[in-house]
Amino acid sequence: QPMIDMAKAMGVKDASSGKDFIKALDDMISSVGCSDLRMSDAGITKEELKKYPQKVHEVLGGDITADPVLLSDEDYLAIYEASYK
Repeated sequence: QPMIDMAKAMGVKDASSGKDFIKALDDMISSVGCSDLRMSDAGITKEELKKYPQKVHEVLGGDITADPVLLSDEDYLAIYEASYK
């Protein structure tokens, strides 16, 4: 339900699933010209990605329970590595 609520807050009137939020987020990212951003363009190296799972905990104050799926640090790292460009 939280992702549907977020989609509605972003203007998706008939939101019915989390996919509606993801689409709205993708559309917003594209509309502000950020769809082609790359971590490497910001100077982030693939080696640095190992630090990022800890940053998730720092940013969220250690509370990852709001995530729709609970992920381990290894899961977060795999996501960062798969999306690295």
